[in-house]
Amino acid sequence: MSDEAGSAESKKVQKLVLMGTAVATVLAIAGTLFYVSPQWYQNYAPTQPIPFSHKRHAGDFKIPCLYCHASAERAAHAEVPGLETCMNCHSVVKTDSPHIQKVKEHFDAKKPMEWVKVHVLPDFVRFNHKRHISAGVACQTCHGPVETMEKVYQWAGLNMGWCMDCHRNDNYVTDRRKEWAKKEIEMGGVAGASALPRMGGAEAAPLWYKALANKHPHNADVSCTTCHY
Repeated sequence: MSDEAGSAESKKVQKLVLMGTAVATVLAIAGTLFYVSPQWYQNYAPTQPIPFSHKRHAGDFKIPCLYCHASAERAAHAEVPGLETCMNCHSVVKTDSPHIQKVKEHFDAKKPMEWVKVHVLPDFVRFNHKRHISAGVACQTCHGPVETMEKVYQWAGLNMGWCMDCHRNDNYVTDRRKEWAKKEIEMGGVAGASALPRMGGAEAAPLWYKALANKHPHNADVSCTTCHY
């Protein structure tokens, strides 16, 4: 084989290697993104330290979600209830149950139960429970009919498109917010003309501003920084 032919063959092999590497890289990135997508976890129902029935508690006994997950209305995260909350009832209710006895053992030892997280969002997504609760969004909107679940599972896809569909809707826009939007525009306040220079001008203004300017606000802003900050 001549040097020229060998060089051509070497270049061909290098090209194939580069193409193979590029394809493998793209597949690896796509696979990673698919794996970390919340939609991958839809119907995910991990086994918990003890079988806790939301159907029994939230369904049959009508215990409000916020009784156990109290921080949801005042903080970004919905807390897992401390064992003190469980023992408010179970110090006298079903005390002969081996599962309740396990809870009591942890409570007495001041050792938390290691619950497994069900609804998993990527680290670069910020979801604020307080903002949604204050807007009147029901827990079931994102978590599904929890009051019917013997074992909690991820009901919704919780992917970006699913969230954006709700943000673009107007089913949570109250009369009070419409009135606020109208006044802001009339007074030239946050959503008025005086805010435009800070936003970089009318063209650069976020979608929520344009929606308010049209006097038709939607549920929430759809700018990147709403959820990625």
